[in-house]
Amino acid sequence: MGMTRALALGVATLAALAGSAAAQQREDAFKWYIGAQGGVLGFQTPNQTRAWVPTVGGSLLVNARRSGLLISVDEALGSDEATAYADNTASSSGGLRVIEFDRIRKYSATLTGYPLKGRTQPYFGVGFGLMQVINPQPTGTFTSAVQAALVKDEADQRSTDGFISFVAGVQGRVGRLIAFGQYQLTSAAGAGHLLRGPGNAVTGGLRFLLGGAKEGIRGGGY
Repeated sequence: MGMTRALALGVATLAALAGSAAAQQREDAFKWYIGAQGGVLGFQTPNQTRAWVPTVGGSLLVNARRSGLLISVDEALGSDEATAYADNTASSSGGLRVIEFDRIRKYSATLTGYPLKGRTQPYFGVGFGLMQVINPQPTGTFTSAVQAALVKDEADQRSTDGFISFVAGVQGRVGRLIAFGQYQLTSAAGAGHLLRGPGNAVTGGLRFLLGGAKEGIRGGGY
């Protein structure tokens, strides 16, 4: 709960900052975009060196002239990935409970800045987020069904951690579309979690203009 509240506070702070920046611009410069993206995610675990797996995701961008708030969700799709945590009951594996998983989900909220004008723009951002190992499955032997359930619950509790991130990218505008590519660096997971070390993600995709502030989301832009 502490990490969830911290993330909610971070997102609220970013939203306040984005709103303050947008208030300094003309109202008709405020636009909404929705998009889809794909790429790769690099991660580490306590018993696995860095691996790269494909990702798919979606995003919502609220954009002023020189600033924006980017909300995104990405799903990383692996296969038989391995991690572990210390568990005294896992005597057969040297005191480590081995966990297998196939997916990682990443939630990100990023305050972005656009230092240059033009149809092609570089952008930079800082933000917060959550990284979650989806459905971790403990391996090894268990003395009872109760122990197996307790181990699964422990793995679930260690599956999610918060991060701070830095984003750098470039985007190009074509009519109502934005084509973009970006790199995201996330801070390392806390000790004892299923992931460790900093995360790296490279993504690219398209965002579609929904509308401007005067028209609302259904207004179709200008």
